[in-house]
Formats: sequence, structure tokens, C-alpha cells
Amino acid sequence: MNFGHTFAHALEAVTRYRKYQHGEAVAWGMMCAALLGHEEAGTPADDVARIIALVRRIGPLPRWPAAPAAKLFAAMRANKKTKFGQVRFVLSPRLGLARSYDGVPEKAAMCVLRFGPQLLLRPMDLLEKRYG
Repeated sequence: MNFGHTFAHALEAVTRYRKYQHGEAVAWGMMCAALLGHEEAGTPADDVARIIALVRRIGPLPRWPAAPAAKLFAAMRANKKTKFGQVRFVLSPRLGLARSYDGVPEKAAMCVLRFGPQLLLRPMDLLEKRYG
């Protein structure tokens, strides 16, 4: 499935394919897609927490780029999956299920791009104790 790939391809493009291995970009993308899924697909908070905790268990990831959220979103718009200006995201309304979502409000995606990395970088001791 393409869960996390819309974010991942933007990260790769903005960093000119030099900062992340594809799997590292996808790992960041999966965590961002989980956050966006909570807002747009109704992903339960416990599922979001579990996805994030599991991805974080793979080890440290390269830092989030110092690129503005608008630049990352512009890279998403350039993605081959964008149709008629609508960025397509693959989100998970619940664990084990993924669907494509068109028409996700730009504001919601920008919020994840701006604030998600800050949330994801903070210590997640409670999540790791519960799901680790």
C-alpha cells in the first residue's frame, strides 16, 4: 500500500533525494499520515499512538528537514497521484485498513507538516511502554 508515501515523496523531493533512504522517508510519512488520519479519516487515537510507537521502534530517523511546510505541500501537489489540484493521501481509518482520500483540506495537511514533526520528536515514553 502507499500509506505514508505522499509525505515521504515530498520529503525526498524537497531534500533532493540526499537526506533520506526511501524507507526512512516512508517511516516519517507513516507517522504523519497517522496524525492526518486522526483528523480526516477518524483514526482512533490509540491506533495513531500505536502506529507512531511501532515506527519509532525501528530506530532513530534522520531529522525532519528545515523546509517550510508550504514548500513540502507544494512538493505534494507535484506528486503524480495529485488529480485536478487535489492531493491524494492514503490514510488508515483503523489498523489493518487503508483507503485513498482526495479532497483533504490543505489546512489539515499543513497543520501536520508544521506541527507533526515537533510532536513526533518528543519523548514518547508512555506510548512505548504501552505498545513497545
